[in-house]
Amino acid sequence: MAGQQMILCRGVQIPSPVLNIDLHVLPDFTGRVVLYIENGQVKCDRRLFPDEHICSLDTFIEMARDMELRIQETSNG
Repeated sequence: MAGQQMILCRGVQIPSPVLNIDLHVLPDFTGRVVLYIENGQVKCDRRLFPDEHICSLDTFIEMARDMELRIQETSNG
């Protein structure tokens, strides 16, 4: 394609991959969106609220330990 950006991958110039998607947000939307993509197709998108954050489970556990958070298991008996 004429004018397509190229990237260097393992020493070879290849066309930059492009994934065209439709987001379900208003035209004046400003914020963050999480996408779930399967086989190059967007299966789900979700807007994040300002107070929502994403991290790995390891990062969450590390933050909980840093805050000395104690989680206690309870039973429904």
